[in-house]
Parts: sequence; C-alpha cells; structure tokens
Amino acid sequence: MMRLFRHYVPARVLGLLASDLSVILIAVTASADTSGWAGEGPTWLKAVTIAAIVVFSLHLGDLYRAEAHFGTRELIARVLVALGATAILAAAVGFGIPALSFRRLSFLRIFALMAVALVISRALWNRIGSFDGLRTKVVVLGVSRAAPVIVKLQSAGSQPFMVLGFLDDAPGVHDKLPPGYELLGKSKDLLNIADELQPNLVLVSLPNMRGAFPADDLLQCRLRGIRVEDWPTFYEKQTGKILVSGLRPSWLIFSDGFVKTNLTQTFKRVTDVILAVVGLVLSLPMMGLVALAIKATSKGPVLFRQERVGQGGRIFVVYKFRSMLVDAERHSGAVWASPDDPRVTRFGRILRRLRLDEWPQLINVLKGDMSFVGPRPERPEFVRILQRQIPFYMERLSVKPGITGWAQVRHQYSASVEDAVEKLQYDLYYIKNLSPFLDLLILLSTIQVVLFARGSR
Repeated sequence: MMRLFRHYVPARVLGLLASDLSVILIAVTASADTSGWAGEGPTWLKAVTIAAIVVFSLHLGDLYRAEAHFGTRELIARVLVALGATAILAAAVGFGIPALSFRRLSFLRIFALMAVALVISRALWNRIGSFDGLRTKVVVLGVSRAAPVIVKLQSAGSQPFMVLGFLDDAPGVHDKLPPGYELLGKSKDLLNIADELQPNLVLVSLPNMRGAFPADDLLQCRLRGIRVEDWPTFYEKQTGKILVSGLRPSWLIFSDGFVKTNLTQTFKRVTDVILAVVGLVLSLPMMGLVALAIKATSKGPVLFRQERVGQGGRIFVVYKFRSMLVDAERHSGAVWASPDDPRVTRFGRILRRLRLDEWPQLINVLKGDMSFVGPRPERPEFVRILQRQIPFYMERLSVKPGITGWAQVRHQYSASVEDAVEKLQYDLYYIKNLSPFLDLLILLSTIQVVLFARGSR
C-alpha cells in the first residue's frame, strides 16, 4: 500500500497502471516506427492522448478496482470493450484535432498490439495476485470485536493479506477466535512467534491499550523490519474509510491528515467555479428539455428547494429538479428515500437513475454553498437525529458539502442510521485525506457511477 497525495493506493493498482502505460507506449512507438503518422502533432502528444483514453476506459470497466477478481473470459471481454470505447474516442479526437489523428494502418496496429499485450499482462497479474507467497503475512495482537472483520478483509480489502494467527492474554479467549484460526500464544511470546513465522506485519487490535501492551517487543519488531500498525490505521488503508465504532479521539488528533491549507482551499474554490460555469453552459439545453418533461409528466414546480446543513452547521437551500410528487411528505414527515419509493414520479425515477436531478446544484456551487466534491449535505431533521446516535457525526460539517463525494461513489444512498454510519466513515476518510488528487479520483468514479446508474434511488 502506497500513499499518494495523502490517499492510500494499493500497490497492485499502481503496478497495473505502470504495466498498462508501458504496453501503450510500446504499441504506439512500434506502430509509429513502421507505418508513419498523419497530421503534424508530435508522437509523444499522440501517445499521451491514447494513454489517457485507454486508462480512462479501463477505469470505467472496473479494471483498476483492487478488490475486483475476474475470470479469464470476463477479463478478456472487459479489456476488449474498453479498447473498443478507446478506439471510438480516439477516432473522434483525431477527427476534431487533425494533429492527433493516425493513419488507418497505424491505428489498426496500435489497437491490435494493445489488445494482445493488455490481455496477456492482465492475465499475468491475475496469476501473480493469486500466489499466497506474495500476500502480506499478519500476526494479530489482541482478540477483540474486530477479529471477524480482520479475517473478512483478507479477501475483501484493497490489499491482500494472510492472518497467521492471534496473540492474547485474556482468559477464555479461545471462544472468541474466528473459526479456523488459532491462538499462537500470549503477548509475551510475540518475539518468538515473529522469529518462527516471519510475519510482515504485527496488527495491534487490543481492546484495552492500558493492559498488557508489549511496547518493548513491538519496538524490537520495528527494529527487525516488521511493520507495526494499529487497527484503525490498518482498517483505513484496507477499506478507504475511517472506523467510527470504538474509535478513540486521540487517534484522530494524532493521525496524519486533516490538512487544509489556504492554497488547497483556493484551488478547490477556483476549480469549483470553473467546473460549475462550464457545466451550466454545456448542460443548459438538456436542462431545458428536463424542465419541459417535468412539467409535462406531473403537476408542480420544476425545481425542488429544500433546506440542508452546510459547512459549520450553516443552513442553506439546495436546488434539485423535482422528482417527487408535490407535498410528498405532507403525511409522513421527513423520511429517507427507499427503493421503489412511491413518492417518486415516473419521470423522476429516470432523473434519479441518471442523477440528472442533481444538475441545478451547480447553482449552489457557484453561490459557494457547496463544492463539486464533498460529503453530501443532509437535512436538518436527520442531522439532529444522527448527531445523537453516531459518534463524530458533526465532524463531517468541517468542509463544504458536495454534489458528489467519496461516500457517493463507494456506497449507496442513506436509508437508515446504519447507512449513515457507513457513509460517515467514508466522509471522514475524505476530510482526513482531502487533496486535489482525491477529488480527481472521485470525479472519475462519479462518471462511472452515472454511466452505469449505480446506487441511485
């Protein structure tokens, strides 16, 4: 696991990206050397253009998702579909910008070489990733409520690892062990276990740090080159979210992150304004059609206005295209949206599935109430409930809310307190690791979510 611009990126993803870029460079260079180019643009610029389109298409095909595992047939299908999309986009770019166009023979050779090379390299990566010898070997210090989650993350987390066993001093701890795992000994046996099993990581998951904490032995592990991590940090790396349950405030205080410089905030605001202006200009014709469709299919106003809680707890009015019946909450009061919500109009379901109902929030971005990327703004009625039930909930108000966010691309809409907890964990990760790089990743993932209508409700 590597950290780029404060965001944790699995080594497998970086390896895949480096491998793909190498394949693209070889394919473009080989084709350029044998069949020439059309247009006056430099070769390197054409290579960069092709690389950007290929990587974007592979991303849309979930081929950079660390936890995704595909069979050979599905892998080949996804690669070929991504390259097909790339060919269409590259041809369109070449038509619009002749300096970036290719001769037909070059075009065919490039994509033939990339198709073969990408399928082979991806198949090799799949084979390498299945080797247990390359997984991080972990010894867990402490059998706590986190033990079942740790075991589950071996295959579900972003970085594969293998639990060798547990250490704990508590009596009757055998009954708390996850099925199929053994107690290797007590905390005093840590160094002997480390010599015998040669773990890569000691994961500290003690329910009470004030008890038998083997500080000297853990220091010796560090000096021997064995990584030592506490459970909240490990969980953050594996899941892209911050564990809320049982989290100590001291971890948030002393952890690396929560950096908000004036330069970062200025850059974010300038980017928000530019994207909002461009978005409004480009989407105005479509927004006009949506407005006409809303008026034609249901009675009531086109725009829906609702109070939301913004940065620092400030109340503002959010704008959306109306997707529900007028006075939908007259009898029920404030309630979360649900699958097949009867309050949603027939055309409103289409708007929600395609996320078109969110477009008017570009106005909120221009006004400064919202950002393009950030935690979704919640209704005051729900905030009052959730802040009493969920620890650290109000910390999500330390930044501007967003049209899209880390929680939106990683989790579905909130429909319960449990969902709100899950989304908060993603929101805290975003706030802790906020950077333009993470915003870019979220925007790219948002395109994927919108295209495939994921998580809409």
